[in-house]
Amino acid sequence: MSALSHIGRGIDKKQLTAIVGAGKGQRLIELFVEKPGVLSISHHHARGVGARRISDNQLYFAESDVLLILVEAEFADAVFASLFQEARLYEPGSGMIFMEKVLRGHPMMPFAEADW
Repeated sequence: MSALSHIGRGIDKKQLTAIVGAGKGQRLIELFVEKPGVLSISHHHARGVGARRISDNQLYFAESDVLLILVEAEFADAVFASLFQEARLYEPGSGMIFMEKVLRGHPMMPFAEADW
């Protein structure tokens, strides 16, 4: 049994996905990693969807960070509201957030050398 076996079956879970401005993901991870109900959190960098511009005959795409947060279902609304405020997603053009039910999960061991 792994250290994160509680993420597996038997707990109702939801996944929050937030798309925020580039560079904001790490700060949000640090704010939410210890929140009640948060089972797992990660982020990655993305580009190529959304706004784009052409300058000097080159095409530039908007860059974003994508946050993935696995939350116990009973805490999902509170974490959603808190993330909405902390990421300032109420401001036009600042990003988006959505929540979906997770039907099952597979436990994994945490990366021992994680810097957060």
